Amino acid sequence: MFLKKIRPKDAPIAAAAIIGACRLDGWTHELQPQLLHVLFKNLLDFECDFKTFPGSSAEAAGAVFQDHESRSEIIDLMLMVETLCAEIPEDVASSVSAYAKYLGVANERINMLRDLAKHSIAKAQEDFYRNNYFSDKDLAIENFHALVKDYGLPAYVLGVKDDPEELMRWEALSNLPDGSLGKGLWSFYKKRGFVFPGTTGGCNSAVAHHDWIHVLTDYDSDGVGEIEVAAFSAMATSSDSPVMNFLGVLSIFQGGLLKSLVASANPHLGHDLEISNGMERVVDALQRGRECNVDLIEGMNFFEYADRPLEELRIEWNIVPKAPVLA
Repeated sequence: MFLKKIRPKDAPIAAAAIIGACRLDGWTHELQPQLLHVLFKNLLDFECDFKTFPGSSAEAAGAVFQDHESRSEIIDLMLMVETLCAEIPEDVASSVSAYAKYLGVANERINMLRDLAKHSIAKAQEDFYRNNYFSDKDLAIENFHALVKDYGLPAYVLGVKDDPEELMRWEALSNLPDGSLGKGLWSFYKKRGFVFPGTTGGCNSAVAHHDWIHVLTDYDSDGVGEIEVAAFSAMATSSDSPVMNFLGVLSIFQGGLLKSLVASANPHLGHDLEISNGMERVVDALQRGRECNVDLIEGMNFFEYADRPLEELRIEWNIVPKAPVLA
């Protein structure tokens, strides 16, 4: 989970811990204090200058955050800070790892960031794809283990051979009424020239799960839009694995360290958040995801709702509009 356990009253010590672990002799990237400022102000009702606010030790954080879930959230925020960088300094990586060890937090997200810090990109990709929320959905694909054996890691995200029946299921969305969720998904693909699951080289049905969320949230498919969907999804679920997705997507489209296996004509070089309202857009997506009242990851089959009016579902699921200045 992401930002479900840290309470506003404890925000100052959370901020101090992140600063203590990550700022060291100065922030690595100018976006780091900017994102933290907007996030803590909007989501935790705490405002400070992350360039001057004093940091604290792991011991101080541990005295306040004593349950594993809140400690994990502190470390996830530190990892989020790291993903903004095209280079993760060795001293920052070591510092965050020391905080995690003291707080008793160990998970695959930390492993991915350590691999990225060492430029072990292939290993980081394996961390990312094998421990992402869509890997659970991959298991529902017939003969998935055989596909992984034959095609390797790309089988987690891509169609590795044609599946006419699966393709027909997605193409049939064109028959649904205008204004429905399913017709919106069909139009989303057609407008961008995307190929549907069931086609070799296109994304598989597990990864395509997030495209329904693109439609529901009105986020584009550019780099910032992908970050927004990942941020929204990390909050709109009780599952922990979408946090891995959020951190990985941040690294792909901002830090540029992690590389995407999804077929694309243009490589992702990072820096996509370096726009005037980039930090606000990420935090607004987190806020919108927190307000959503249905789990969009665990147990969700969007085909069951494909014929429903899109606007009706947004109201029913409390998917609020984007902040007016960001729309």
